[in-house]
Amino acid sequence: MNDITIITPPDVLYNEVFSILLIHPDDNIKNIINSILIKSRQSINLFFYDLYNDHDIDWLLSNVKKCEVVILDLDNCHSLTDRFASYIIAQPNTFYLTRDNLTPYNLISKNRIYDLSWLENILNRGNNEQTSN
Repeated sequence: MNDITIITPPDVLYNEVFSILLIHPDDNIKNIINSILIKSRQSINLFFYDLYNDHDIDWLLSNVKKCEVVILDLDNCHSLTDRFASYIIAQPNTFYLTRDNLTPYNLISKNRIYDLSWLENILNRGNNEQTSN
């Protein structure tokens, strides 16, 4: 059994749990994340930033640095978040999704993703570490 803690602005949580930040995920991404997290046996902090709390940029940027994995859905970003997108994409822990093939985001980061199967592999590695202890 895993514990999933959902954190939204302005709340903060300081612990040693694997943390994922979702930035403007669409419904499809939310459903996929949900199915992946249900299968995981490790505890996870899920930081969630969407249109309803889009004005807390300080919270967003501090969690971009703090979380192990950041998933940014560029196509759903609000205009305010979009202003910080290149900074967020430039972080090594950020993975981004977009249908935009014209903007050269790949010059900033090679972490463009097309699905979330890789996340399941990362979480499974964590599950294996927990079961071996």
